[in-house]
Amino acid sequence: MNYSEAMDYLEELNVFGMSLGLDRIKRLLDLMGNPQNTYKTIHITGTNGKGSVTCMVTEVLKKAGIKVGMYTSPHLDSYTERVVINGDEISREKLAAAITVVRDLCDFMVGEGDEHPTQFEVLTAAAFYLFSKEQVEYAVIEVGLGGLLDSTNVITPEVSVITNVSFEHADKCGGTLEGIARHKAGIIKPGVPAVTGAEGQALDIIRQAAADNKAAIYVAGQDFDARPVKPLGQLSIPPNLGNTSVGNMSPSMIDLQIEALSTLPYGRCESEGAATRTQLVEFTSRNDQMASLDYKLSLLGLHQVSNSALAAAAVMLLAVNDLRITQRALKQAMANVKWPGRFEVIPRDGFELIIDGAHNPAGIKTLRESLDYYYPDQQRIFVLGILRDKDFEGMLEILLRPEDRVIFTTPSSERAADPVELLECTKVEAKEAIGDPAKALERGQELAGSDTILVCTGSLYLIGYLRTLLK
Repeated sequence: MNYSEAMDYLEELNVFGMSLGLDRIKRLLDLMGNPQNTYKTIHITGTNGKGSVTCMVTEVLKKAGIKVGMYTSPHLDSYTERVVINGDEISREKLAAAITVVRDLCDFMVGEGDEHPTQFEVLTAAAFYLFSKEQVEYAVIEVGLGGLLDSTNVITPEVSVITNVSFEHADKCGGTLEGIARHKAGIIKPGVPAVTGAEGQALDIIRQAAADNKAAIYVAGQDFDARPVKPLGQLSIPPNLGNTSVGNMSPSMIDLQIEALSTLPYGRCESEGAATRTQLVEFTSRNDQMASLDYKLSLLGLHQVSNSALAAAAVMLLAVNDLRITQRALKQAMANVKWPGRFEVIPRDGFELIIDGAHNPAGIKTLRESLDYYYPDQQRIFVLGILRDKDFEGMLEILLRPEDRVIFTTPSSERAADPVELLECTKVEAKEAIGDPAKALERGQELAGSDTILVCTGSLYLIGYLRTLLK
């Protein structure tokens, strides 16, 4: 198959829908010679942040000089985004060739009386095949949904990461927060260390799963932590550090802040906007498997500080057995990592536009916190599209302030909520519904000015389409 034919084949597989379970993928991979066993893996799940953590871990390994693959989902623009090797998306030709191999084996399975693998299983098998064929040393694998019964859960990783747990995909993962936590804890393997940012009841369940598997577990906020430190200019501290008190900052953090300030004229740090800022992060370890250190983080958003802590903890555990993974590689990676569609700031003519893939209450909460942190005084215009099977009333209540302006639109999905229905669910006065996302974006840009930010969010389906319009 060529690429176009391969994409048509994938779309045809939607007829099989979503069917959790490992029997089909195990059978398919057996027929392929189990390519997933030819390289080391890191497995990452969680309600929010798993894609960002996957990207960060991958970038650290790349900076360490290691050939590394990355598997994520969903994509924003092209299926080739899902399979990345050493920072480069897989070519259309190679992806099509891999899907052709998988398709032929799927046909064989059906001929033998087996169920046909789902679309996600085909993509997962193709990714595992490509990583083996391209001879990667490590592959960083993001879970598609849940963990326990997800198609990716056929690997035995070096480290397992569970970012957090909140009430998402409950119908597929047990119907309760406890059920969701058990599904995500399902990626923990015997003797394999685990890292998590989970809290409360979910953390209790994850701890028990780790104990049952005799797996060491490292918990954010307990075994390690990270906090953002604003650049000195943002704190209104004069640039003359010789006469300035910097509290308990470490010497390396002071050096990082001086470096950050060198790229921003003093007195303009506030007005330059988030597009020109690099987050400064202080990582603190409370165990002998990890080191305390400071680093610059190129991804904005308070949630990315937490995500970076999980990624840093994971790679430090990898470094115990792989001396190529150094603090220098970690710092270089964090300063250069890019993850499109996650608090992505795009400077426009006279204002800043933010693209964010928040699509559930937990994600919306972190977006709101980041907006309040970086843009406390600017007026906010939202282009907002949400899927109808989400808690959109809760999302709107968390995100919108009475003084905000919102343009509701329709994500490119059959599950999209009616923008007119969303209009009726918010008390914000300045609101309108424009079904066409392109026209909604155009309207938002017309309204934006120097004292405003334009935020596009609510669904990955929406922001993926809007990013293509903005290229």
